[in-house]
Amino acid sequence: MAFKKIGLAITFSPNSQALLFEAKRFRELFKAELVLIHIGDYSEVLNAELTKMIDETGIANGTYKLLWQEGDVEDSILELCTTEKIDLLIAGALIKENFLKYYIGSVARTLMREAPCSVLLLTQPSVVRAPFKKICVSVDFSSLSEPSARKAYEVSSLLNCKELFFIREFQLPALATTVYDSGSKEEAQQMRRIWQDEEKNKMELFVRELNITDADVKTVCLYGKQGWEASNWVSENKGDLFVIPSPARKPKLLDRIFQHDWEFVFKQLPCSLLIVKPENAD
Repeated sequence: MAFKKIGLAITFSPNSQALLFEAKRFRELFKAELVLIHIGDYSEVLNAELTKMIDETGIANGTYKLLWQEGDVEDSILELCTTEKIDLLIAGALIKENFLKYYIGSVARTLMREAPCSVLLLTQPSVVRAPFKKICVSVDFSSLSEPSARKAYEVSSLLNCKELFFIREFQLPALATTVYDSGSKEEAQQMRRIWQDEEKNKMELFVRELNITDADVKTVCLYGKQGWEASNWVSENKGDLFVIPSPARKPKLLDRIFQHDWEFVFKQLPCSLLIVKPENAD
């Protein structure tokens, strides 16, 4: 089972109903429990409005848990994800945010960086879901790559996705030195081709070791900075869902300013994003 318990933070915003429909679909797809979270002061009137909105999506009574909690929105959601043992949190996100909002951090961006579970960010939540036809997965050969790839495969199988791409980004630290020392761009290009062939071989071995026999997995090797190249490739090739491993640590302000690793992806989402947190992770 890809995910056992799904969480969704709901508000009275314009896209709340669309997110409820999305949560309903994923709950049915994964045969999972559904926890709906509202952060704010409780009142009978507001509770009735929320319940009505939930009923209008066709989510049956008794198939979900509705939780109210007062306090800071981000901290409360993160706390409930832990206490309720949610393993997939669904949220909506704007494709772009302005400078101020990005560096202060929106609720969605905070959840992406700090959630104790996997996070699915939908850039265009819809009452009627367009199918995910192309799922792209980042592979960096770290300990998180295998669980991310397996989870992406599970999701793609359940969604009957037609295309599954494993993307590997790599850099050659010695390349610039080679060009500077020898002045030969041809030699540098040859080094790059050799390295790219090695990366392709490693990717093919990685796929074989996953033992995925009933899916047509395509591999892509890109030269460049992690996060930048894959995000651009996914955007240019019209990916529907980009799957990445959860960041290893909470980034500091300087990481956001200088765009380390996944910060570029977090700022400019190429499409909907699934951030996979390994099971039993701290």
